[in-house]
Amino acid sequence: MKKHVKWISLLIALLLMTGCGDKEDASSEEQPSKKNSEEGTNEEIDNLNYETYLVSTVEERMQLEPGDYSGEKYKEEKIKDLINQFPKDLSGEEYYSRLLALTAEDYRNYYEFFNNVDTSFESASSQPGEIETPDQAEQHKVNIEILFDASGSMGALINGKTKMELAKNAIDTFVSELPEQVNISLRVYGHKGTGSDEDKELSCSSTEEIYPLGHYDEKTFNQALDSFSPAGWTPLASAIQIAKEDLSKQTGENVENIIYVVSDGVETCDGDPVKVAKDLNESDIEAIVNIIGFDVDDEGQQQLKKVAEAGKGKYSTVRNEQELKDYFEKEKSSLINEWFEWESENVNKYFQSESERVNKLFEVENEMVTLAQEEENRIIELSYYMEETLEIDGYDIREIARDLGYQLREYARDTAYQYREELRNKGYENREKVRDEAYEKREKLRNDE
Repeated sequence: MKKHVKWISLLIALLLMTGCGDKEDASSEEQPSKKNSEEGTNEEIDNLNYETYLVSTVEERMQLEPGDYSGEKYKEEKIKDLINQFPKDLSGEEYYSRLLALTAEDYRNYYEFFNNVDTSFESASSQPGEIETPDQAEQHKVNIEILFDASGSMGALINGKTKMELAKNAIDTFVSELPEQVNISLRVYGHKGTGSDEDKELSCSSTEEIYPLGHYDEKTFNQALDSFSPAGWTPLASAIQIAKEDLSKQTGENVENIIYVVSDGVETCDGDPVKVAKDLNESDIEAIVNIIGFDVDDEGQQQLKKVAEAGKGKYSTVRNEQELKDYFEKEKSSLINEWFEWESENVNKYFQSESERVNKLFEVENEMVTLAQEEENRIIELSYYMEETLEIDGYDIREIARDLGYQLREYARDTAYQYREELRNKGYENREKVRDEAYEKREKLRNDE
């Protein structure tokens, strides 16, 4: 019995010795791993470029790269492990720069945004009488050529005044009220000879540009109107054909050509005004042909309508002075409405442009303010941890964090506010300029007789 007890005791002793040996081996295997981890931490601390974060202005701070554990990369436990390796005899500023090297947020996009805010506004869109190009680099030209019928029938009286006298007055009113940017040309036809057969050849070959293409000048234009009287035949086709030559150099995407024919009758010189109008419209000049028929009979109206249709224009007929005035009054009202539309379009454009950028400034400001607050809160929280583990006074760290956090937030608020005010002021000035100009043009149109 004693032998059994002896062998059992020996077996237990051997088992205990084996277990202790295993623990010692395991312990010896873990030690190198722990040592390697500590060496890695020390190396990361040594490589901290904290001196970069010793800056004096908020602008300098905003241009620095973010810390290794900023934003979504923030790892509190890892950062605390690194803090444990900090020296214990540093100033608050030096500790703060080390914390920034670990946790600094990235403000570079905000710095770039605030330094590249554009507070300029585009020019207003083309005014009535202009055509707008895609980039507004080149203003389109609008050319109007008026073909005035000076045949003998224009000498007929309507309520004591000749057709020609009434037509001249109407044309002068019409031209004087066109936008300043429009170029005007006046060509007269049938103004030589008489309506006799003997003068047909002379009269049918007579057409003359008496006001060359250019901006409207009241004195010169009136002198041109006064230079002819009712005379001979009606070479309408010839006048349209030579008008094509007048406008031959006025081609391209930035040019619009319009022809107005003022006539009281049909072609009488054996020409084909329908064909000529069609050719003109389909040429590089691409001119449209509008016709104002003045006291024209039914047969004449049918032909003149066909000419206008061939020239992709419109035909309007008037029979007396009042209808002529009503025609141009209607044109005037149409132009007034165009100025209303121009005003509305550009006021809305300026307001939208202002609002979009003002809202973007609010958005960026709020983002940066929130980011600066988060950075400040994290550093303050870590300063309390440092007080416990490093046994230092973290007051200076917190004061620096609060001060720079405040500066960053104020930079965002003040800069965004200044830009918003500039945008609002410029937007208001542009809208008022548009309103005043549109009102002035409408009043001028209303008051012109």
